Amino acid sequence: MTSILKNLLKPEERLSWYKDAKFGLFIHWGAYSVAGVEASWPVMAPDLSEVMFNTQTRITEKEYELLPAEFNPVNFDAEEWVRIAADAGMRYIVFTAKHHDGFCMFDAPGTDYKITNTPYGKDICLELAEACRKAGMPLGFYYSPPDMHHSGYRNTGKPVVKNWTGEPKRKVWGDYLAYMESHIRKLLTDYGDVKILWFDGLASHGKYDPPRFHKLIHELSPATLINDRLGDGFDFVTPEQFIPKTGIPARTGKPPSGLDPDGDGFYRLICFLFKIPGIKVWIRKQMRKYGDGTLELTPVHQETYPAPEQFQPWETCMTMGDSWAYKSKEKNWKEPAKLVRNLIEVVSRGGNYLLNIGPDSSGRFPPEAVERLEYVSIWLKKYGKSMYGSTYTPLYGQGWGQATHNDDKVFLHISEWPESRRLEIKSFPVQVKSAALFGGESLKFSQKGENLEISLPGEAPDKAVSVVALEIEADGRVLGEYSPVVETRTKALKYARKQAITSAVINSSLNFLIAFFTYRSRGALPYGEAAVDILISTGIISFLTSWILISSARKEFTKGNLIKTVITRLALKLPKSEALGALFITIICVILFGGVFMSGLIYLISPAGLSNWAYIIIKTLYTGAAGGLAALFAIRSVANDEVKLND
Repeated sequence: MTSILKNLLKPEERLSWYKDAKFGLFIHWGAYSVAGVEASWPVMAPDLSEVMFNTQTRITEKEYELLPAEFNPVNFDAEEWVRIAADAGMRYIVFTAKHHDGFCMFDAPGTDYKITNTPYGKDICLELAEACRKAGMPLGFYYSPPDMHHSGYRNTGKPVVKNWTGEPKRKVWGDYLAYMESHIRKLLTDYGDVKILWFDGLASHGKYDPPRFHKLIHELSPATLINDRLGDGFDFVTPEQFIPKTGIPARTGKPPSGLDPDGDGFYRLICFLFKIPGIKVWIRKQMRKYGDGTLELTPVHQETYPAPEQFQPWETCMTMGDSWAYKSKEKNWKEPAKLVRNLIEVVSRGGNYLLNIGPDSSGRFPPEAVERLEYVSIWLKKYGKSMYGSTYTPLYGQGWGQATHNDDKVFLHISEWPESRRLEIKSFPVQVKSAALFGGESLKFSQKGENLEISLPGEAPDKAVSVVALEIEADGRVLGEYSPVVETRTKALKYARKQAITSAVINSSLNFLIAFFTYRSRGALPYGEAAVDILISTGIISFLTSWILISSARKEFTKGNLIKTVITRLALKLPKSEALGALFITIICVILFGGVFMSGLIYLISPAGLSNWAYIIIKTLYTGAAGGLAALFAIRSVANDEVKLND
């Protein structure tokens, strides 16, 4: 059924409205607004929360749990929210239906930890959905798979800081996934047309069984877009707090980085290292980079000028200040002009800008946020045609500003007005027919080859960003040659060879040192002693090498870093257990390589035994060969299993 639905709604059809929209409103709101603390993080990872969101406000887990009893947003007006967003030029809204804390802003089944069980008593998501329907505003729901409140997600008898990444190995994990499914069903059936499901799975998305939920969403609501934070099969990627700077985001054919099964371990490691004084300073610096937009939490693959089919739809989500939720003492509000420039920067690279607001506990938007949206609104009402429905160009990252492209128009967004009154573009790849200030006077220009020079007025028409509109030749709707596709994955056979060589070098080097210090001062080795040492050494090396590489190869396939290839030689059918698989490979290596080949060869060459130096050399060679052979068996076997699993 899923494949039929996907054929009925091709990706370009599902994404059409979204790619044209460009600008959306993100709303983080929940009971945490009562205390003026960040959503969820203060109880999950207090130290990280304090640094990432630049707040000194602390709250205990018990205090946090009791916040819904005080949550009564009597000033909430859904229609007013939608009006503010629409007036600001925002073309869609994404609202937090459930954050990591587990508190639901809708009448969620299976829990009392929700908005309808507060003094307010009404379903916020339903009110917002109705207001969006009336205004024709596309609505999406943010939904967090992590849930600090549910006993199926984690043992709630322990402090949140101990197990906030979840405990999927417990038997009740299946109950939690069923609970998640009941929520997704509710959101997609009782709240009208849901345009986006914006998941925020933190890390190790595979534990949530992504195919199950992707299938469910496609069956219930085929047009609903899904972001990249719940496994593969996503519609768009979501860089957080930063804008890709080196090129245009492009498809990789790989699942999102959040599928990395080691993701939870990474979070736990960071929290542990944060307690070490010297390392803590370094981590604090990195976390502050998150706040100022210079830390790429999830690197995005970028190419120079990808073809439309290679382009990766994307969306930068960003705060106006330091935090996502309401903070009464917020000081680091971004300058209004900065927000305009961020929007242009994002759109010039083909993306969407999802700008966040954290309403206060009464339901009102902070006045500082409203003022900034009014500023953006004024700019967009004048220059919106250069944004909505436009696409990327190869002219990004210019010293003077950015450019967007829409049919036979190229729009130059000039943030640094040239003192010389001349705008020079050295690599403008198509012929220009006319130039003018956006909605204003014509401008003189000259073009020689790809060198374009435009004469500008003495002063910029707009203090934030001014726009020059260029009309180009009709056949110039593609601005130059598309960049070649960059292969981001490695062939399984190439990876196997590389790991085999690496394993051989490491094992031969280490065992040369071991053999040198063990045998350098003794006499000849009898054949029996040499044969036993060969079998033991081969066994240890084969087991450790194959155990490590079976695990790492499976993870590399999960991450999508390896191209799946059918392999017949040196490929075994391995059990699911990595230890048993390593034991299987070890038995084969010990019997065939260590026993039959190496021991047999030495017996044929010198049945009486070997000199100490001869054995040192031989051990150096055969241990390297054993490591390389075990590596080949491990990776080639995993590669063959991966192909069969997908067949």
